Amino acid sequence: MATVPSQNTRPWQSLVRSLPFRCRRHSISQPTTTTTLNHDSVVVGDGFDATQTKENRGGPVKRTVRKLMRRASHSFRPGEKGPFIVAGRRDRGGTLMGDGESGIVLDDKDVGDSYYAEAMAKRVDPVSVLPAEITAQILSYLDHQSLVNCEAVSRRWREAASNPHVWRNVFRAEHGPWKSKPGKDWKRMFQVNYALHSRWNKTEMTYKYLKGHSDSVYCVQFDDTKVITGSRDRTIRIWDIKTGDCTRILQAPADNGTTDLDNHPATTEYHTASVLCLQFDAKILVTGSSDNTCIVWSLPSYYPIGKLVGHRAGVLDVCFDDKHIVSCSKDTTICIWDRNTRKLIRQLKGHRGPVNAVAIRGKQIVSASGDALVKLWDLDTGECIREFKGHHRGLACVQFSEDAKTIVSGGNDQDIRVWDARTGECLKTLAGHKDLVRTLHLDSLNRRIISGSYDATVKVWNLDTGKKILDITQYHSTWILAAKADYKRIVSTSQDSRTLVLDFSVGVKGLEILAQ
Repeated sequence: MATVPSQNTRPWQSLVRSLPFRCRRHSISQPTTTTTLNHDSVVVGDGFDATQTKENRGGPVKRTVRKLMRRASHSFRPGEKGPFIVAGRRDRGGTLMGDGESGIVLDDKDVGDSYYAEAMAKRVDPVSVLPAEITAQILSYLDHQSLVNCEAVSRRWREAASNPHVWRNVFRAEHGPWKSKPGKDWKRMFQVNYALHSRWNKTEMTYKYLKGHSDSVYCVQFDDTKVITGSRDRTIRIWDIKTGDCTRILQAPADNGTTDLDNHPATTEYHTASVLCLQFDAKILVTGSSDNTCIVWSLPSYYPIGKLVGHRAGVLDVCFDDKHIVSCSKDTTICIWDRNTRKLIRQLKGHRGPVNAVAIRGKQIVSASGDALVKLWDLDTGECIREFKGHHRGLACVQFSEDAKTIVSGGNDQDIRVWDARTGECLKTLAGHKDLVRTLHLDSLNRRIISGSYDATVKVWNLDTGKKILDITQYHSTWILAAKADYKRIVSTSQDSRTLVLDFSVGVKGLEILAQ
């Protein structure tokens, strides 16, 4: 007799039973091996065993769904006899009838675990029977190549597999939590992003230098139209990212009262020492300097609208959100300023060395110091929430993920550490640099970490696995001081006074569809 599965049914078995086709029960009149439906093997049709395939990945639900859908897509022939069968008939007394040939009749105990069908039962196309919502949910478990295969089965399958909601889920599963405007073609977005990722993995890129600074370039940030840099030569330069031309210089006035570029009017405020840090958004640019101050500039006019004075030593890093500006200094303190009024709200003390880097996410601030500690602070109370211990030498840089769950730090011990912000646990340590890790950029969207070091290299790491993706060694001749990245570029600066732009998007068509 056929083996009846245990009553302790697993959730994935319930999913299989909910589908409109079932595993075929073999007749005992034929010499077949009894098959048991268990956690390790799923028999579909003529002895199809999931454990015998190359792909045995993921949880049992996803493996089962993949096998069922692929089996259906490969073997579906409407109107033929086959293993995908409908429920058998019952007699008037409610007993499920047998096949009339072997003399075996299934009793009520078998009902619900397995269904018997007439010998001439037809196969059922699951896409034609299941509601569209359920079909879309099942298809969303597939990888992109399996989804493409499903589109080739029939017109109905093509329509189901081309559902934008399905491709949105597949895109996010393989490329991260990408946000996009409504109405986007997620399949086309997948194709473009896949081509772009292939260029990253193969190190296929173009490069160009932005030349104009006369000394070390300490800081950089960029967007789709411009690059802004700050230098030891006390100037801030704005560059056209496409042409590489310098379009504006913010600096002390020349003798004739203008700057030395296109006779732009001189600014009323300017830094009198090295520009060590900067950040900008659509409305303001904030710069910090060795002259102990920060200057807030209005964009796009680049007119100075305020100066933040409060630190007793050089301002080493700066960041801001919609309401606050946060600066840190060589004087071991962190200052929180009101973005609109530019008044000092609170000063955080607790580090025993220079605070070299800060980042803000929501109501939390993370800082990294020369005392080898990473600290997490409450923005409203100014209290230290947590310390992250593991580095054994001073820290130079820190990053905070957009969801405030991950912290990445680097410093003089040459290691990069990835932390769980909620527990303080060190999740992984990335080793590979041969000198101080001077700068970090966390690209949460593309699951990448970009690092720059005094060993004159820029490296790219996979955030999830910790594996090194790229090792860029040949473009800078000395210390890397800053590096930033987006989905198609890396921009880095160095002690050699040059800014390097690496572009991975050249030759990839349709990049505009990835705009968020």
